[in-house]
Amino acid sequence: MRLEVDAREAMAGVQHAQLVVPVRPGPLALAYPRWLPGEHRASGPITQLVNLRMEAGGRPLAWQRDPLDPFVFRVEVPAGSDSLDVRFDYLSPSAPFGNGFGKAPNMTPHLQWVLFNHLLLYPADAGAQDLQVLASVRLPPGWTADGALPARMQRDGALSLPAVSLARLVDSPMLAGQFLHSLPLPAGRRANVRISVAADNPADARIGLPVQEALRRLVGETFHLFGEDALPGDGYAWLVALSDLLTHDGLEHLESADVRAAPGFFRDARQRVQWSVLSHEFFHAWNGKAVRPAEQAGRNFQQPMRDGLLWFYEGLTRYYGDVVLPARSGLATPQQVGNYLAYVAAQIGQERPGRAWRSLADTAVATPAYGEAPLEGTAVRRGSDYYNEMLLVWLEADVLIRQRSHGQRSLDDFCRRFFARAPGADGTRTYAREDIVRSLRAVEDLDWEQFLHARIDEIRPEPPLGGLLASGWSVAYDDRPNPFIDDVEAANASYDFMSSLGLRVDGAGRVQDVLPGSPAASLRIGPGMRITRVGPAPWSLAALRDGLRLSPAAPVELQVAYGDVVRTLPVPWREGLRVPHLRRDPSRPDLLSGVLAPQVPPSVPRSGPNKERSFP
Repeated sequence: MRLEVDAREAMAGVQHAQLVVPVRPGPLALAYPRWLPGEHRASGPITQLVNLRMEAGGRPLAWQRDPLDPFVFRVEVPAGSDSLDVRFDYLSPSAPFGNGFGKAPNMTPHLQWVLFNHLLLYPADAGAQDLQVLASVRLPPGWTADGALPARMQRDGALSLPAVSLARLVDSPMLAGQFLHSLPLPAGRRANVRISVAADNPADARIGLPVQEALRRLVGETFHLFGEDALPGDGYAWLVALSDLLTHDGLEHLESADVRAAPGFFRDARQRVQWSVLSHEFFHAWNGKAVRPAEQAGRNFQQPMRDGLLWFYEGLTRYYGDVVLPARSGLATPQQVGNYLAYVAAQIGQERPGRAWRSLADTAVATPAYGEAPLEGTAVRRGSDYYNEMLLVWLEADVLIRQRSHGQRSLDDFCRRFFARAPGADGTRTYAREDIVRSLRAVEDLDWEQFLHARIDEIRPEPPLGGLLASGWSVAYDDRPNPFIDDVEAANASYDFMSSLGLRVDGAGRVQDVLPGSPAASLRIGPGMRITRVGPAPWSLAALRDGLRLSPAAPVELQVAYGDVVRTLPVPWREGLRVPHLRRDPSRPDLLSGVLAPQVPPSVPRSGPNKERSFP
């Protein structure tokens, strides 16, 4: 199958696709990719496909959409035809209209993503690994591009890609831009890891030396974890797009990462807390891509995925990609990692009464149905807790192995064993739950099935904080700022007062969610209401924080408006502003600092000896 993409109309937000599909005479069903790896749900942006036309031998053909599956188009191929010409346009939305990388903007005036699953139809009965596709892309004049697949410039100016399977093409997005800068990141014998940044502002596409060194250390630490020869593909590229016009997110691929962030991502110190998206997606190259759950390895993109093992796919990646590897590499400071862990422990420990009726396993299994859930109700509904709660469970497993082996083994040994690639092996490998348990038991002889069952399958009202406590740390609350929380809240325009009042608000004072049983809930404050005054002062975040700090002496009073109803409410809260922080427990060994300590000697001398870094 041949695919030609005309991506020259970035300003208009349109990409044109032209396909030549080998066919035989008779009925044919063409499918638009529906279930997309990494997105964990049926998020193919079928609504953005427009101007669909089909021809055979130069003659237009009438097509019909399948009445039971709107992602399938049916056409009758006339006698004597051996190919079908298909043309359509993909419309990049100007604003997000749902979850999924096709339901959010993919283009700005200066950069764009070419996501091939948005730009093709394929025979619905074809296997994604079996169907070969030869693709080419035309870019605006002067633009350059990068992606996992090597591109060759043709005489007509199009970028030609090698013939690959449909599965690999969909797994190999292309980032193009007017201002695109690439930087190689060699580590050890591997020199084919790089980062390419496209930005609306050319200054944002350059990466400073401290960030470069942290990324090189990240590559080295990750290779040390998995083994240097274990890189799943021929190379790896972080593809990073920086623009306020994009939804800021990340998506894993086998040989690349689709990362979208705000301008100044590498220059603004407040955004450093989000650099973990780079280590998170890199870890996914092994966990989720090279080695993936058997229940997610569908024959093609129409087969529904089952998400029951996301507690491993995403949970282990959250532990290593967002905590361990950022700390070991220097992408995050020890203070930032500690503040992040305090944030997660507080969220899981105080803000999830839904744990009393819904298991952690259910938050994974139900992902396809819960992807569009609103923020309001998250406390009692639960969110995608297979990320953050499993972070704490994997910390507990890591600490348990270290304790039982007297520091001789850790979860690192499990990773080396579980994700090891057999000599000469190629392609992806699948696993089931029993494979996880078997590899854990090979590292430490323990009833890991019962360990996981109790924390994942059973309903457990109490949070899994045992690993944090056993590592020598606990969560303490006071009114001092937590810089990690401040930066995350500012980026998301969502401010968490769950640990005190029991509510979450936006910058304008609109209530986004309320914790059942909290002071706010007792006053019948609910989502959609707006706090207009805090005591005598007009609403502001500063006024609310100051009012809570003074609440032990004088209860805070809120004026709350809902429609035409305005109420003045004295809040029954006398414990002040409560912000979570990690606190060292001197009665226990500090295992956490050992978990997060660099494992690879620095390539550039640091000040002082290379020793384990402890939290202040």
